[in-house]
Amino acid sequence: MSIGMIAGASANIAAGAAIGAASLAGARVPASLRCTTLPNVGLVYFDFNPTDITITRSAVTPTTPSPRNKGGSQTQQKVKPTTINLSELIFEGRDTKWRCDTLLTWLNPDAGVLGQVMAVFGQNLKTQPPELTFQWGPPAIGFMYTVTLNSVKIKYDRFLSTGIPVRARIGITMYEVPSLLGTLPQNPTSGGLVGRRAHTVGHGESLQSIATANYGQPGAWRRIAEVNGIKDPSRVRPGQTVYLPNPDELAERNP
Repeated sequence: MSIGMIAGASANIAAGAAIGAASLAGARVPASLRCTTLPNVGLVYFDFNPTDITITRSAVTPTTPSPRNKGGSQTQQKVKPTTINLSELIFEGRDTKWRCDTLLTWLNPDAGVLGQVMAVFGQNLKTQPPELTFQWGPPAIGFMYTVTLNSVKIKYDRFLSTGIPVRARIGITMYEVPSLLGTLPQNPTSGGLVGRRAHTVGHGESLQSIATANYGQPGAWRRIAEVNGIKDPSRVRPGQTVYLPNPDELAERNP
């Protein structure tokens, strides 16, 4: 984990604890989404707290063991990410457009400066939107989830005579990301999702060679990097443990 990621996680924990303490003390702390990692740092608060939150988690359905699983002791399972829906959120004020634009920006994959440099050479280090924290109330007894945005629907319905929007109704769909900070229970298997396997990097191995050996797809290294929070694949070293996404998960994210 990079220094930037550690700093971001520390800031997120501190923010979550402070919000929780303020809520328990009786302060009105609005529900919000925040990002504490570069280059997507930001906070979007809701003027009116959600009237309803819908959480959907599908049952785990066993399938046949993967032919690539040589040990034969682990059954691959198809797991869909937990979906969290927020409807009829309301933004009001002259910063309405700015908050809406921030939500739309968070839908885009972005690996920062390094990602831009790699893109010049036809490489994309990240194919998923940045991880955010949705919080309303104290952790554990309130809501505090690590999420990525799946969709954002915005309806502007009030404007100044100058054309500046000052009110919008927002609908958001998010996917939960397994996290120690999350208030939803996770499956206890490696990496938080069923069917992920731990792999110890050997001498001469790279993410590309690991992806080829396990999936027959060199390009699957990007998904392995995302699962493990690896920003720079060249820094993977022998002896390091990486988690391999199950084939169904890989197929869903890389159709």
